[in-house]
Amino acid sequence: MNQDWQDANEPESQTKLIRILSLYDTLCRGNIVNKRRAAIDFSVSEKAIQRDINDLRAYLDDQSLNGEGCDISINYNRAKKGYEMIRGSNWLTQEEVLAIAKILLESRAFSKAEINLLLEKLIVQCLPGSRKNVTENIRNELYHYLPVAHGQSLINKIWDISLAIRERRLLEINYLKPDASAVVSRTLEPRGLIFSEYYFYLIAYIKDLSYEFPATYRLDRIQSYLITNQHFHIPEADRFEEGEFRKRVQFMRAGKLMRITFRFWGPSLDAVLDRLPTAHVIGWEENNAIVEAEIFGNGIKMWLLSQAEFLEVIKPDDFRQEMKDTLLRMIDNYGERS
Repeated sequence: MNQDWQDANEPESQTKLIRILSLYDTLCRGNIVNKRRAAIDFSVSEKAIQRDINDLRAYLDDQSLNGEGCDISINYNRAKKGYEMIRGSNWLTQEEVLAIAKILLESRAFSKAEINLLLEKLIVQCLPGSRKNVTENIRNELYHYLPVAHGQSLINKIWDISLAIRERRLLEINYLKPDASAVVSRTLEPRGLIFSEYYFYLIAYIKDLSYEFPATYRLDRIQSYLITNQHFHIPEADRFEEGEFRKRVQFMRAGKLMRITFRFWGPSLDAVLDRLPTAHVIGWEENNAIVEAEIFGNGIKMWLLSQAEFLEVIKPDDFRQEMKDTLLRMIDNYGERS
């Protein structure tokens, strides 16, 4: 290209670039671009504005074709007498943003700084006209938001450990035990990452120890961690499935897998079946549902006890006896006080 020609046209090129960026910004904000008005504002012809719109359309089409997931188009709106930006199904709607925001606030899992950042970025997904509505809908909940007591920032830790899981790298951690009595060191084979009951949990096997079932580690109790360059192998048949594990564990208290049967006559059988995804009704005795479920660990006992007098464990026999013994100890707690 002739250097003299390039230099002579550089101001015009920069002016066009600024004009296109300005039009794009206007569209992104949810505003209408009227060709005649834009031509007057930029002191150019309407044909020049049309070429700018066509350039923007071509750019967005290229982004979609290249797999960038853009899913945005610029369409002419006859009723509004101008061009507007239309976001496709890949973008969150205002209704979806509000629903996700409510779940994030209810989780209480993130620090105040993190929840503010997450919600701010989430609300930007909305068209400008609906951002105010979403913000006002969550304003009170956000003002009164109270994170869980540990107060840690977790987002980077979640990302780092998820990479260790995906790349099957051994993970060295220093972990504060639940009773806060000591910090222990572990070398782990990380298998999964799950959120449950306010907390994020790492599901992992301890290296060189042949436990049948994985252990759970609350992420906020991991004081420090190192993702090593040493990989571990998992046979495909032993691949950990977070979804299946989640269906069978309560309160993230892992342990042996067992099948329990109980009788239930409380007010909401649906709530029971929702709480225990593997549960199903295997029969009825008068108005009592006989429910069977496959679960991991002792967390199930905590939930069963929460059902008060509306539930009776039938089997296995040893677990039924364990429930009875626990209830007797609970009764002792309410004996006569001196």
